[in-house]
Amino acid sequence: MHSLGRTAGRVVNVSLVAGMAFMSAMVLINVILRYGFQSGLPFSVEISRLIFVWVVLVGAVAVMAEGQHLAVTMLSTALPRKVRRPLLLAKHAIMLACCYLLAKGSYSLVLINWNNRSPISGVSVGFLYGAGLFFALGCALVLLVGVWQVLTGQEPLTEQPGMERG
Repeated sequence: MHSLGRTAGRVVNVSLVAGMAFMSAMVLINVILRYGFQSGLPFSVEISRLIFVWVVLVGAVAVMAEGQHLAVTMLSTALPRKVRRPLLLAKHAIMLACCYLLAKGSYSLVLINWNNRSPISGVSVGFLYGAGLFFALGCALVLLVGVWQVLTGQEPLTEQPGMERG
């Protein structure tokens, strides 16, 4: 199971790098063409924006899976271990509820906008909202793994290393 998670993490990281590189190349080529040759790639702005949204949301899932997301742990680290466990489960339950709402809304937007096309590139607008759906499902999966780890007495993935009391 751990090797599957590591492999998925590598695939996600490589896709993030590829997305950033492609987005940067599109913008650079467009700038050179506009200022050097008074032309440009009309679709580069739309495609770059689409890739940017996907890179941000896929990156947020990757960061959350690695436990490197921004977290305020001042209260939870000050509490005794017996109190921290139910607090962590409640925190995960609230975040799972938010993931559900985000997934439901994103899925509705994907369905509504799937046949709408971007004016220049022709890419489905629903694909843009698919990033929100991916984010919600990815975060929910990370949170469910965290709940499982709390219930089985393992250290949860979402705790940040180096934040222990001491």
